[in-house]
Amino acid sequence: MNPTGQTIRSLIDYHADKSPDQTFVTYPETGKSHTWREFQVRVQAIAGHLTGLKLPSGVPVTGLLGNGQAALEFFLGGMYGGLQVLLANPLAGPDILAYVLDHSETTTLFVAPQHENLVEKALSKLSKSPQIIPTHPDNGPDWGVIGTNEKLLATAPRPEDVAMLIYTSGTTGNPKGVELTYDNFTFELDCIEEVIRFIPGDCYVSWLPLAHVFGQVADNHLWARYALHLHVVDNALHAVDYAKKVQPALFIGVPRIYEKVYSNLKSTLDSKAVIRIGLKIPGLKKVLQKAVKRKIGMVNCKYAITGAAPINPDILRLFHHIGVPLYEGYGMTETTAGASINYKGNMKIGSVGKTLPGGTELKTDTDGEIMFRGRHVMKGYYNNPTATAEVMDGDWLRSGDIGKIDKEGFVTITGRKKELYVSSGGKNIAPLVIEETMKAIPLVSQCFLVGDARKFCSALLTLDVSAILRDKFEMDGAHLPKDPAKQIALLNEQGRQLSEYTDSADIHAEIEAQVMELNKQFAPPEQIKKFTILPRDFTVDDGELTPTLKIRRIQIRENWASEIEDMYA
Repeated sequence: MNPTGQTIRSLIDYHADKSPDQTFVTYPETGKSHTWREFQVRVQAIAGHLTGLKLPSGVPVTGLLGNGQAALEFFLGGMYGGLQVLLANPLAGPDILAYVLDHSETTTLFVAPQHENLVEKALSKLSKSPQIIPTHPDNGPDWGVIGTNEKLLATAPRPEDVAMLIYTSGTTGNPKGVELTYDNFTFELDCIEEVIRFIPGDCYVSWLPLAHVFGQVADNHLWARYALHLHVVDNALHAVDYAKKVQPALFIGVPRIYEKVYSNLKSTLDSKAVIRIGLKIPGLKKVLQKAVKRKIGMVNCKYAITGAAPINPDILRLFHHIGVPLYEGYGMTETTAGASINYKGNMKIGSVGKTLPGGTELKTDTDGEIMFRGRHVMKGYYNNPTATAEVMDGDWLRSGDIGKIDKEGFVTITGRKKELYVSSGGKNIAPLVIEETMKAIPLVSQCFLVGDARKFCSALLTLDVSAILRDKFEMDGAHLPKDPAKQIALLNEQGRQLSEYTDSADIHAEIEAQVMELNKQFAPPEQIKKFTILPRDFTVDDGELTPTLKIRRIQIRENWASEIEDMYA
């Protein structure tokens, strides 16, 4: 199968012609579904409508739609029409949204009803507001154009044309608008095809934020190339539970997703010797593996991917022990998502794999900074030549990450260049590795290392409420609610408050013993000497996490400044 150019337009047209009656998308929250032909009609109508707006040249068509049907159809309608599309992130907050709208020069903004208040706050910060176009209340829009015969005005895009404008998470300041071309996406998919292939109808649960590159590559491109059956989940908290129903062939997650599954799996294996021992017996191993995989929604999984942040190697080991092919990869928005990946026959736990086959290149600079080259590298930062020049060294892209490449070509990330701590004694400390190690403690949800310009390392820890409910009240972790607020409510139903655990001397002593044991993996300057258990977890709403659940160091330091200083008093 090789429809011309493998563009979104050519792929949708190809599948609609070849398999018109095959269901390609299901929206479980609304119960709606569409065949390829039905979806083609919708996307063509939306594309005609969007191109008919006759936006100024080089200006994106912008949507604030979250996840779900509206976002999917808007995104694909825009690309089908050859437009430059921008999906703004509703989790970024009004200040960031205002910046993105202003910087992108957005003139027309499609808004889902649930985000109208956010838009109102953002627009109050702007001197010039874009035209606001609301979508259907149930997030399954008719767009007011479906069923019309409005002429598609745009011609097919050129490979070098900008397809998507994606604003980065902005962990260290205002986000930058990454320009990704149609060719960037085509090349990325060509490289992925060298690693893993799927067959039409294979199931995939779509939950990744569509405003981010990982979601756009997987949810809006990979499915189209292989004609996967896409199940679009509005709320990320429902992804794992829905995977148990769908049993997808592909599952993509961030470490926080797999950490929750791992914690429950390990608890089950530790408490049930018959399963733990049976997995070591050849005659029982496959039977037990299948049962365990079905329980976590991965009995049909051909490939599971983790990325966006480091993952504890123990999680990878356990998943492979039960027969789930979970592989860690690495990339950036600026590299159209993946740049290196572990895969079958090429895996080394603790690394982020080798460069994607097919033409990607990777090297380290003299200071250890990782650099990329290939057709997957962005065109540049929108309307920001200074920032583009700072990261481009000829045709090599500077990642900002520090790492190393072994003699076999496996890449290991040791930290962020801008996030390396230097102790008062002059020792370089990479916080990411230490933080991820400490998150292996069952009761710990998040770990934030403090140590820059300090005489010793300390840490802010948060507790995992689901682990408290599981370990302290013997509840089945697999059936606990995923929503943190519901977990707190369930704890309250047991007659307990979270403060009873965050303030508990016994809990502190329990965690301290485990911290001291894990400290043995690190040199003395890297070891955690003190820690504070915070009264709540880090949240996106408080600015402490990005929408992809990476920690925002500046905001955490600001929010918990007094707690940090108390550890050095």
